[in-house]
Amino acid sequence: MWLAGRQRPDFRTLNRFRSQRMRNVLETVFTAVLQFLADEKYVSLEHYFVDGTKIEANANRYTFVWSKAVSKHKAKLRDKVQALFADIEAAEEQEEQENQGKDLDELSTGSEMDSEKLEQAVQKLEAQLAEKPKDKPLKKTVRTLRKDLLPRLQKYEQYQKLLGDRNS
Repeated sequence: MWLAGRQRPDFRTLNRFRSQRMRNVLETVFTAVLQFLADEKYVSLEHYFVDGTKIEANANRYTFVWSKAVSKHKAKLRDKVQALFADIEAAEEQEEQENQGKDLDELSTGSEMDSEKLEQAVQKLEAQLAEKPKDKPLKKTVRTLRKDLLPRLQKYEQYQKLLGDRNS
């Protein structure tokens, strides 16, 4: 305050002063202090480590996971997947009469859906898509299942595993 005459310098002014005018002085002072600490045996200069670890922050208010929310989103996802499979079955019945009776039994409405069952169903659909590569609705459904719904279901299962019997 005395040096600045009670004026408030901007942070850029302080940074410019530190980086341009004090660079050599700060380096000399740092070296002298480090040498003093080594001479007095406060630090050992045998080993030194530089940590350049970069950690991605993930602590905003929208990343907190609640058990009720995970259950609700998982149920919505299950309904969405079953609606997609119902659309696929309707399209198959309409287009091809040869596939009657070959519905996706493992994803029936009464059973609990998990990522393994969904993965098997997606693989079956991909096999059907290999037979009929020009089927655009099937291609769109497979892409939606593979890129969006399956990863979300795996994420929800991981959250439920981490939650255990806790609420959050």
